Amino acid sequence: MSNPKPHLGILGLWHLGSVYSASFAKLGYKVTGYDPDRDVIRNLNKSIPPIFEPGLTEEIRNHLQKNLTFSHNPQDTIANKQYIFVALDSPVDENDEVDTSPIDKLFKLIVRFRSPKTTIVISSQVPIGTCRKYQTEIKTWQDTKIIYFPENIRLGEAFKTFLHPDRIILGSDDKAAIAQFKKDFPSFVCPILEMGLESAEMAKHTMNSFLAVNISFAGEISDLCELTGANYLDVVKALKTDSRVGENAPLKAGIGFAGGTIGRDVKILKKIAKTHRYSPKLLNACYQVNQERIDKLFSKIKTIYPKISGKRIGLLGLTYKPGTNTLRRSRSLELAKLLYAEKAEVKAHDPAITKTVSGFRFIKIANNLIDFFNDLDLAILLTPWPQFKDISNKDLNSMKQKVIIDTANLLDIGRIAAPQTKYYGTGVNYPIDAI
Repeated sequence: MSNPKPHLGILGLWHLGSVYSASFAKLGYKVTGYDPDRDVIRNLNKSIPPIFEPGLTEEIRNHLQKNLTFSHNPQDTIANKQYIFVALDSPVDENDEVDTSPIDKLFKLIVRFRSPKTTIVISSQVPIGTCRKYQTEIKTWQDTKIIYFPENIRLGEAFKTFLHPDRIILGSDDKAAIAQFKKDFPSFVCPILEMGLESAEMAKHTMNSFLAVNISFAGEISDLCELTGANYLDVVKALKTDSRVGENAPLKAGIGFAGGTIGRDVKILKKIAKTHRYSPKLLNACYQVNQERIDKLFSKIKTIYPKISGKRIGLLGLTYKPGTNTLRRSRSLELAKLLYAEKAEVKAHDPAITKTVSGFRFIKIANNLIDFFNDLDLAILLTPWPQFKDISNKDLNSMKQKVIIDTANLLDIGRIAAPQTKYYGTGVNYPIDAI
């Protein structure tokens, strides 16, 4: 007879914690979730998650009050649980600096309410050394273990990446704790990499920083392609068909990494280097290149329209990536500020954003493509939502000037081609004539 599945406590219920709660409930675990925000708990108990994620509402509704409960009482979530998952999304400011104080507060709650033989599993995005600090705080608790289990979910495809990962990483000083975790969570049928706490934390930083380097590299090469007459789409095809690179290499040219998650880890490594008096030249350059991507796009706009004042400019996509409604560290909003400062009229359409954005009331939200394109002088595709692929020249007929900048090279040029249409991709050498 198999052992019963352990009762889990999940602390922090934004994107990461909500997905963890629903996923573990789907796998048959009894789950209790806690968040310090009463509104978050109130809404989750109505099957309303705090952030959009495909399938999340349905999975919460399927398991709510069966094997999934949400409570504003931390003791309900922490006491008598074999595993406590710390899954609060670490706040990141506008400079990509991480704030771990909310996670520290959750740890203090664990200290207060934990039961014997609890395993604390930290999945929140924390700087290297954080888990060691927590381990030191509980060193007198011989029956409590800490495992760092770095999150691997991606917005828009969170259930797929969590339930069917390429691999998982388990960092701990206690081999027995890792062995027990593997027994208690057998659904992770993938390579499991066991390592120390610091190595697991560094692996997370390194993964995101590796992605950052690739994205910044792609941005610079696409710029050089435009300057030399090369076509970046052909160049990147040559790269990805080389076995040393591979089809999944993150080499999409565009406006750079956003959302705070990738930038956070680059900033953490830069800070670590500074404390050790080491100069991380590649990471410094990578971050600087990314910071300049919006300025380069703005320069392209100014090449098309030297005078932006009074122009009606539309932004296709406001979220930092498709499949989510989060606007955290959105590059689209950064661009909107620059355009508004030059007295442009800014309009936007995003499948996940239907209301005026707080702090950006100057952006007129269009809830369909017909309203969006009407009377525009320029449309800029920023977020590669799949539904934008179907845009055709017919959709552009109501534009005042049929001018398109496609930062993601998403649009089908054949569908929008017309004598009156001017299309500018990224890293492709289409002539730019001032209008």
